[in-house]
Amino acid sequence: MSEASKTARNVGRALLLVTSLGFSLAIAEAAFRVHLASQAESEGGGDDGWYERYRHMNATIYRASEDEELVYEPTPSSRVEMEYGVAGFERHGIRSEHGVSDGPEPGRTRVAFVGDSIVWSEYMAAWDALPQRTEEALGRANYEVLNFGVSGYDTGQEALWYEQAVRPMHPSVVVVVFCMNDFFVMSGPFERHAEGAQRARKDAQDAFFETAAPIRRETIDAVAEQAEREATFRLLARAEGQFVRWRFESNYTDEYLVAFNEPSMRERVETGIARLGASIHADGARGVFVVSPILERWDDYRWSALSESVASEATRAGFEVIQPLDAWREEGIDPEALRMGRDNLHYGRRGNRRLAHIIAEAVARAR
Repeated sequence: MSEASKTARNVGRALLLVTSLGFSLAIAEAAFRVHLASQAESEGGGDDGWYERYRHMNATIYRASEDEELVYEPTPSSRVEMEYGVAGFERHGIRSEHGVSDGPEPGRTRVAFVGDSIVWSEYMAAWDALPQRTEEALGRANYEVLNFGVSGYDTGQEALWYEQAVRPMHPSVVVVVFCMNDFFVMSGPFERHAEGAQRARKDAQDAFFETAAPIRRETIDAVAEQAEREATFRLLARAEGQFVRWRFESNYTDEYLVAFNEPSMRERVETGIARLGASIHADGARGVFVVSPILERWDDYRWSALSESVASEATRAGFEVIQPLDAWREEGIDPEALRMGRDNLHYGRRGNRRLAHIIAEAVARAR
């Protein structure tokens, strides 16, 4: 065979290989995009207009509060149609698909959930929310569970919201769900309505984070997600993002631990827990405190000190404390099976059901 023939054959093989790889990549990319669309639909995600609709939702269902410390609060009888169903609150500031009576119904134990977006259950229909799944696990014939979750509230705001909105509903059991971001001020409705001292507190917090934690996982994830959205081949962009995250895994500064180690932030949480416990006890209700874990890597869990500190404060305040992480570790449940996509704080539908069963068991023990 002549050299020209050999060269032509090698070139042909190379072209065939490149074509095959390109075809395989195209198939993989198509499958990946179908998977992303399916995941977005099943977990409440959305298309490129999702963020604007989300902002519109927050502008509609929350209003400025007369209480400067509370900053904002649910707008009574508000509703916005979202992809997953209705988002909003009924007249008592409860997330519900139907009205709620002022007093407990005869023969049913009234349970109130207090917390942030984990309780409100972002990106889900009202019937998929954690409180409603807990009511289902308890049995609706004997229990009524009310969803007083407010997205973005920290523990201090939750204590105020309990006194303002939950107390008048006379629950027998109050379930407080603690989220690891309760140590710092979140954005969303707070950004829209904060003024004066509260705006200054948020600005000071942001400046502190820029100094103490200039590179945080949320920053890495946000950059990677934007790159993936804009990429021609999203599958390759996802792989690159995972590599970048792996590369920085041992070097990034964790925002939850940074906040936990800041005395003023930790003190606000401790004060909020103590106030909640005292208020619930004064009302003759039973308090159950759930420490919701970071949903990743049980075998290398770096937030144990944070969880134990919060649990100790809740015990001191008179709560019965639940740490679902212990049960999930023992059962060998993968944290990725609990969470919503790559979000390591919020639960998907399966995660809500599992957490609801753990909470229901604790609530039912002392009926």
